[in-house]
Amino acid sequence: MSVRLRSVIATLAACVLVVAFGAINVRHTLGLATMIPLYMLLTLLVAWRVGFRAAMVVSICATVSLDLFFSEPLFTLRVASPENITALATFICVSLLVSYLSHTVRRTDRALQRHDEQQLALYELLQRMLLLDWRESVGIHLSMLVQQCFHLDGVGLWEAHGERFAWTGDAEGASESLRAALLADRDVDSESRKEAIRVLRSGTRPVGAVLLRGDLIDPLMASAIGTLMASALERARALKAEVVAESEKLSEQLRSAVLDGLAHAVKTPLTTIAISSAGLSEIGGLTPVQIELVDLIEGQASRLSSLTNKLLRTSRLDVGEMKLHRKPLELRALLQATIEELGSEFDTERLHTHFEEGLAIEGDRELLSMALAQILENALKYSPAASAIELSAKADGGSVILSIHNDGSYIPVEERALIFRRFYRSQDVEHRAPGTGIGLSVALRAVEAHGGELWVESERDTGTTFSISLPAKGLSISLSA
Repeated sequence: MSVRLRSVIATLAACVLVVAFGAINVRHTLGLATMIPLYMLLTLLVAWRVGFRAAMVVSICATVSLDLFFSEPLFTLRVASPENITALATFICVSLLVSYLSHTVRRTDRALQRHDEQQLALYELLQRMLLLDWRESVGIHLSMLVQQCFHLDGVGLWEAHGERFAWTGDAEGASESLRAALLADRDVDSESRKEAIRVLRSGTRPVGAVLLRGDLIDPLMASAIGTLMASALERARALKAEVVAESEKLSEQLRSAVLDGLAHAVKTPLTTIAISSAGLSEIGGLTPVQIELVDLIEGQASRLSSLTNKLLRTSRLDVGEMKLHRKPLELRALLQATIEELGSEFDTERLHTHFEEGLAIEGDRELLSMALAQILENALKYSPAASAIELSAKADGGSVILSIHNDGSYIPVEERALIFRRFYRSQDVEHRAPGTGIGLSVALRAVEAHGGELWVESERDTGTTFSISLPAKGLSISLSA
């Protein structure tokens, strides 16, 4: 039975009781002095239990009954005595006033009781949120918790991260409304539909949106629920990110330890192979085919030796064991020496420099040369054949910024941080050129060891630019374009 129907039935029952008292007075005279307090008590009871509107109806019915059955002349709506007019007027005014006050007190009491219940529900929700298993789907469990704690008809949750929709109850079709509210970054309250939509924010950043549908939701409580849900989502995301980061760190340490051991183990046999092949060349008497094979052995041994040196250096940089031999370095000379080292394997004529001599930095020559070689090697391998690679440098405050730009080899936004991880290779270039995925991680650690920065910018139309920022050594020069 609905609340309105119960209210109508209670009002009719009170009015019937009022008329019944009037009918009793026909045979047994009760008088105004007796009936006015009784009618007043009945009106107050209706106001307390049903509401002010019902009390108004009963009060008017009681006033008419007092006029018809208890004041002369009886059974007419005319009052002859001024005393009776005063009594009836006083009754209806007092009954309405007291009924309104009683209704107000009752409404305030209900509001306070509801507020206490909502506070308890919020506290329960917070406690149960802390026990959520973040390894599972948080959205559906969070929606179920909110629905259970606040006895809602439905809860829908849209997560911006991953664009996932979770729902319980009758909120199945709310995904589009939540997406629209999230895109507009606007909260929505609909009293007619008994629902509220709140954008979930972590600080000022929207992280999702929630739909709350039910009779017991007011705007303030909906906002409080939204705040708790946003905190729970961010907590779960942070825990996952922390575990992933820790797992990657442990995995990296394990791979580093294994590769470091392998590098040390391979170093001695490589030295033996290199010495033996050099000895064969010195002995002489080899056929052209044998000479070619010896040269191949020496080249591959040199390549393996270079790779093991990279691994060992990276391992030392990771654990902070490598001591830097810092000294002033002229940037152009350092870069020219690095380019000459690459000349035996790559077409370095494609490298075009655009900065003047005299720009200086301070650092470890060998380590910085290795970092520059890795970036230049990548530019030469992954850019279109015969395309120019532009090298420019400028002084920027207390730093020198070196930029290496090549056409092509677009790097998506989501991969620009990943390419500096050891052994990572983009699927787009994995089969275009040979590589180990070590070079850029070595370059990054070498630059960071000098207190510098290494970053990449990439556009489909203009190409890719790697930039290195290193502390300057007391120079400020004008650069040519």
